Amino acid sequence: MNKLFAFLLFLLVHSIYGQIGMNDWRIHFSAYNAIGVAAVGTDVYMACSNGIVNYDTEDNSINFLTVTNGLSDLGISTIADNGSIVMVGYNNGNLDIIDGTNVINIPWIKLADLQGSKNVNAIYFSDNTAYISSSVGLVVFDLAKMEVRDTYYPYSNPVIFDATIYQDTLYLGTENGIYYAHKDAPFLNDKAQWSHKSLPISIINESITEVETFGDYLFFAYDAEAFNADSLYYIQSGSINPYSGNPVNIENILNSEGKLLLTMSSSIQLLDASLNELDLIYQYPGLDPPKPKATISTSGYLWIADGNNGLVRASTNWNGVSLYSESPFTDGCYRMDLQYGKLLVAGGGLTHNLINNYFRNGVYVFEDEKWTNFNYKTHTEIDYDTDWDFISVAINPNNTDEFAFSGFSHGGIKVVKDGSTISDVWNDTNSPLEVTSGSMVISDMVYDDQGNLWVVNSGVEPLKCFTPDGAQYSYSLGSAAKNKFVYRLMIDNNGVKWAGVTNVGLVAFDDGGTLDDTSDDQLKTLTASEGYGNLPSIFVKAIAQDIDGEIWIGTEQGFVVLYSTAHVFDGGYGEYDANPILLEVDNEVEKLLGDTYITAIAIDGGNRKWIGTSSSGVFCLSPDGLEEIYRFTSDNSPLISDNVLDIRVDHASGEVYFATDKGLVSFRADATIADNDFSNVTVFPNPVRPDFSGPVTIQGLGYQSDVKITDVAGNLVYKTTSNGGTVIWNGKTLQGERVQSGVYLVWSAVTTGKGKKVAKILFIN
Repeated sequence: MNKLFAFLLFLLVHSIYGQIGMNDWRIHFSAYNAIGVAAVGTDVYMACSNGIVNYDTEDNSINFLTVTNGLSDLGISTIADNGSIVMVGYNNGNLDIIDGTNVINIPWIKLADLQGSKNVNAIYFSDNTAYISSSVGLVVFDLAKMEVRDTYYPYSNPVIFDATIYQDTLYLGTENGIYYAHKDAPFLNDKAQWSHKSLPISIINESITEVETFGDYLFFAYDAEAFNADSLYYIQSGSINPYSGNPVNIENILNSEGKLLLTMSSSIQLLDASLNELDLIYQYPGLDPPKPKATISTSGYLWIADGNNGLVRASTNWNGVSLYSESPFTDGCYRMDLQYGKLLVAGGGLTHNLINNYFRNGVYVFEDEKWTNFNYKTHTEIDYDTDWDFISVAINPNNTDEFAFSGFSHGGIKVVKDGSTISDVWNDTNSPLEVTSGSMVISDMVYDDQGNLWVVNSGVEPLKCFTPDGAQYSYSLGSAAKNKFVYRLMIDNNGVKWAGVTNVGLVAFDDGGTLDDTSDDQLKTLTASEGYGNLPSIFVKAIAQDIDGEIWIGTEQGFVVLYSTAHVFDGGYGEYDANPILLEVDNEVEKLLGDTYITAIAIDGGNRKWIGTSSSGVFCLSPDGLEEIYRFTSDNSPLISDNVLDIRVDHASGEVYFATDKGLVSFRADATIADNDFSNVTVFPNPVRPDFSGPVTIQGLGYQSDVKITDVAGNLVYKTTSNGGTVIWNGKTLQGERVQSGVYLVWSAVTTGKGKKVAKILFIN
């Protein structure tokens, strides 16, 4: 590199920390939903429900494997290794093999034309064979040929939990006790070739979830329904012996590096070849109490997939460290708020008919690429017995360290004002909040521009307001809204509150700017009747106002647009009707998206509409709704579920977050909020190196700016119009060729013809 290029490189490098690449996805999976652990070479893999944490023991680096970068599926059910490769099993029968940097998908069980569960329960390796215990039988996989060799059925419709080879005999732990046969016997796909093991009468036909060979011993575990009532046995010289530690609660048994690792609900016991206890891990000093799911031994350490502490490395009971737990408390999510780069996620949830799930997940904050959890374990103000199903969250846009959350329980509203401490708890004893049918239902909330917190609370008067100076108010949404579930709340640019009231419609409320004077309040209910709102349904599930001031309304039977709010309160028949977007298809006029169940609507910096549905994934529509920009489903993208519960857009980065019934996922789109002053234009990557093939992203432009890119001599290379404040460029000329090495200038202005140089880009080929 010559001195000029080196100098330009020094001047032009910009780092945008915490951003994924344009058009990239990421799964925000929970490390606390630990499933199992495996190791190959210097790599340790902790499997969680929606992804894998990869820890390199050599350089201590952390990487992740999800459906966005290699894994074929979600819902991991098991993980195992044979020292050379790692095999991952899924709830739907899918299988992945991790071989170095390659991931090979084995979808045989998943695609099999079989009814019922296909869950992969465990994987056992012997020589070049993987014995895959599943809910469809024991699948025998040839690792040399990379193909399924056979499937064994020890009895009709078997559910196999685990397998092992003990003294040349294949033993299977099943829901119907233990079955066995010589490992090399022919026709093992015939149930007549299998024998049923005689066991103690109390467990002879019960679920045996673990079988493991350890020297001269065959261990097996009986899974009792009651907590801490499992039984552990071992076979030696043909006799069956109860393990002296019974009763226990067994999570996993593994023969690892000459030790038997008994992973139990709150401890790990290590046994030597004579079944003497080597160690008992029942604490990690400085960490939460152990909740281990599986344990392996390698490189002189125990590696533990722990439900309280993520990936844990321990050597003794006095030496344990959490290597990775930086994640949401669980994969569960329901609603979100996002202000200035801070994301707040409600981890609760309700059933489809608005009944409690009793989730005690709390809420999670994502800021500067770090997660902070608020739940009954982290904050004493959140009570396990009274706080559950947090379903509503809000961040104060004037001070993002202040936020509030609540739900469908008894605990009321929790308010954080310093980013970390719950300072206020509002309930029916110290505020206008009301209890209905034994619960306090706070279904949505939002801060307005003055920092007032507006809350919808199912009760006599459902709309409440809490001001920064401590005043509290209660307002009526009309007699029809009393004691109804208010599903959504939105405040528009004029301060009007829009509430989606179940089985009523959409209620608009204007306090007139005088919180303590109800004489100037205005109220209007939009219904499904033509002339009186014209909604597709009186079950409103989503409300959003776009950049042009239009109100987009999603219901259980499609969506409509209220193009003007001027006559909402004083208009006559038909003057405040919302309208569907109509398209002509094959000479027929149809409503855009028809009767699709709409669950969420969000507006990005380019005024595009992100629409979530209950079963059809996500649509991104052009500002007028007539053009489909993106269509994401679980089949054509890493969107982890087609049931989308909420959507939020980070206007600074363009990242769009989707809360689904299976977890949280995000996609970095190509639109951000505009800055007509061009005060902070950024380019990423910069410089553009030879191996970079993705788009170059230019952010911080004016709204829908005309953008031209030239070389230093002024020759036009590329031109376009920004999405909000963002432009993406593929690094090619108008003729489709990659530009040559050199410096390129970005010219942009919100008014055509008034060029303004806003950025430089260095290309190195």
